[in-house]
Amino acid sequence: MTLDHRRFLQSLDLEQRRQLTSLNNRSAITRLSVLILCLCLSSVYIIQAGVFWPLCLVVQGLLLVSLFHLMHECVHDTVFVQRRPNRLAAQICGFILFLPANWFRYFHHAHHRYTNLPEKDPELESVKPTGIRHWLLHVSGMTIWRAQIGLLLSSLYRPINAPYIKHIDNAKVRHEMWLYLTGYVALLAISLVLGTAVLLWVWVVPLLIGQPFLRLYLLAEHTDCEQSTNMLRNTRTVLSNSVVRWFTWNMPYHTEHHVYPTVPFHKLPVLHKLIQSHVEECERGYIAFNKRYVRKQLGLGALDS
Repeated sequence: MTLDHRRFLQSLDLEQRRQLTSLNNRSAITRLSVLILCLCLSSVYIIQAGVFWPLCLVVQGLLLVSLFHLMHECVHDTVFVQRRPNRLAAQICGFILFLPANWFRYFHHAHHRYTNLPEKDPELESVKPTGIRHWLLHVSGMTIWRAQIGLLLSSLYRPINAPYIKHIDNAKVRHEMWLYLTGYVALLAISLVLGTAVLLWVWVVPLLIGQPFLRLYLLAEHTDCEQSTNMLRNTRTVLSNSVVRWFTWNMPYHTEHHVYPTVPFHKLPVLHKLIQSHVEECERGYIAFNKRYVRKQLGLGALDS
């Protein structure tokens, strides 16, 4: 009988479960400190217009979109030991990314509950790109920006219409969106009064540049995986390099994360060693995945599983 994720979890003893799910603030603070330091250095270099500073916009963009992975972990409450710093970090990341944290929490938990199941997984509401033109549009980030800005603005005049958000939670979600919008308007007003374009160059433009990299990354997580309840088949692990794993908070171990969502980012490599022989969707890198995906869209060959 083929092993599914439930049987794998049942095979773990109590001590293994305890060790895998143990949280500590040290790992989070170390990784977060490195990220903040890199963002500060990159921002200062852009502001001071150092040599070849436009190239630094790409670095800044990559650092900014890496906040998505931090936010993702925070909505699982697996970054810090205490819940409050997880929620606070998620709110800050969400504001920077124009992605409401409370809304994303409900959306993402529904995604975990119904991973890759048609008409249930909210991630499948956005159709995966088919054809090279659709792929280019998807990777550009234009569709996601339109969706995120539209979601924020719609909160001004109507409740959020989504099956994964209960009526009782709607007010909280909308209130957060109103705070975000108020913050954006305030920052725009301050920038205009001061006559400065600093936020444009250290935040908005880099975020636009970084979004395609995030789209390419996210496309590999479930695309062309089996539409079933078996997490070992409906999710893909990507064996990327250590730098990518560091700044994505080990989320390339995505099958592992879906199999056992309460395992914190710093324990995912350990979980990977335990489960790697059972992972059925595994890719050797993001370039390799997207290269084969594009070949498939061009009709030059099927995407290998």
